[in-house]
Amino acid sequence: MGQLKDENIMRILLASAFALACAVSASARLEAQEPLPAGARSAVEGTIGNSVMQLRYLGPSPMAQARSDLDYGLLLSEDRDVIGSAALLFRTDLNLIPRLTFQIGPQGYLALLAAQQKTDVAALALGGSARYELIPRVGLAVFGSAFYSPGVITFGNAHNLYDFSAGAEVHFTRQLTGLGGYRWVKFTLVNEPDDIVADEAFAGLRWAFE
Repeated sequence: MGQLKDENIMRILLASAFALACAVSASARLEAQEPLPAGARSAVEGTIGNSVMQLRYLGPSPMAQARSDLDYGLLLSEDRDVIGSAALLFRTDLNLIPRLTFQIGPQGYLALLAAQQKTDVAALALGGSARYELIPRVGLAVFGSAFYSPGVITFGNAHNLYDFSAGAEVHFTRQLTGLGGYRWVKFTLVNEPDDIVADEAFAGLRWAFE
């Protein structure tokens, strides 16, 4: 009964966060994040490091009025940690520095961790990302992101989730982009040592569909 109650609470929180993001976008004049090149309908991305592989799919949100994109991810580690994620992020209209953009929003995670005992975790993280175009004509840019899940919206045998990344990207062609950087992902667990899923450099490619 306790586990079922936790699952129901998690569903309610995820639905509430999604609705809140859409409401904020309408009231605060937020513009959707634009991870895709102009004219692209969607994109697939793959990155790999020494012990972690990440696959992502970037596509439009079904909520046209929100002018938002969805970001789906699947991470597999050498220790057989498996993490699925889905994010809805919006770019703010701050315009503090030319060519610098900020994104904020929720990201949901479902994880099967290979800790001392197999551990199922669900979490709703809040955070954002930043991107700065160094040389726009060649598509050279730097980026970073940070997401944190507080204990009240982290479910299963975990207290918190931390997910940080930073790197750079460059366009090889209109559709093909190369990227590289560093990522750190950690779960703090209940009555077990922390599980650091990723703590390494990565490199990869993104292909955009027009």
